[in-house]
Amino acid sequence: MARNDKQYVTWLEFLGTVLQDPLGMCPPYEEQLLTLLNQSFNGACSTRNVVAPTWDTRILACWPPSFIPNEPPGDFDYRNQPLLRWYILSGEREPQTLNRVPDALASNRLKQAWEELARPWKVNQQLSIPLQVGVDEQMSYLVSRPDLDFTEQELALAKLLQPILSGLAFHIRFARANPTASVQSCKHGLTLREMTILSLLSEGLTADSLGRRLNISPRTVEKHLQHIYRKLDVGDRLMAVHRAYELGLTPMNASSGTAPDPSTRPRA
Repeated sequence: MARNDKQYVTWLEFLGTVLQDPLGMCPPYEEQLLTLLNQSFNGACSTRNVVAPTWDTRILACWPPSFIPNEPPGDFDYRNQPLLRWYILSGEREPQTLNRVPDALASNRLKQAWEELARPWKVNQQLSIPLQVGVDEQMSYLVSRPDLDFTEQELALAKLLQPILSGLAFHIRFARANPTASVQSCKHGLTLREMTILSLLSEGLTADSLGRRLNISPRTVEKHLQHIYRKLDVGDRLMAVHRAYELGLTPMNASSGTAPDPSTRPRA
């Protein structure tokens, strides 16, 4: 487990770097994240994939770039992809490898068919790490390599890293979806972590709820809030939310298209 401990420390250092930089610096970090995944698991390539409820799958990010096509050749039916069958049919959310999918969910014939299809891309062995970032879609980081199956130690490392990767994916997704906020956050010196907390704060989450969502303590949340107040020159949570709307750091109220009334407190 010594190697796993070393890799875990490396990922914690990477997470700290990402969260302390302004929001606008976040998107380029995904390339570094995918590279680090390859290094941690001796992968040939790493991707971030999303699967819709209709079983349609798309590659959202890939390193090395264009290493594999977005779609396999021919008319491959993704309902026969072993790892995808595992997650869709079992409801499990822990990391899993292709060869560990039980035969009851994906027969040897299905596994061999996928391996032969993927062999030219050198991705016939796969490790999937699910991400908790959506309700209507299945998103995961996928590490692929040729021939050599992933070890139990590597699977244990994937389970150890899953919360970190889920948090990073959430932050990267938030940064990409808020280009205006990226500019403003740099202007006001807000870090990615602070921007995420500010966004969730605008939804009315309490410190306890924020802590549970981000897997940090309420005390840590309060420290981040104090930094946010200072940078936005406000005195409390209510004014921080209102100021964020004024600056375009968070979206307008979805139902009315207007900024929230500063006399109305966010819900608990």
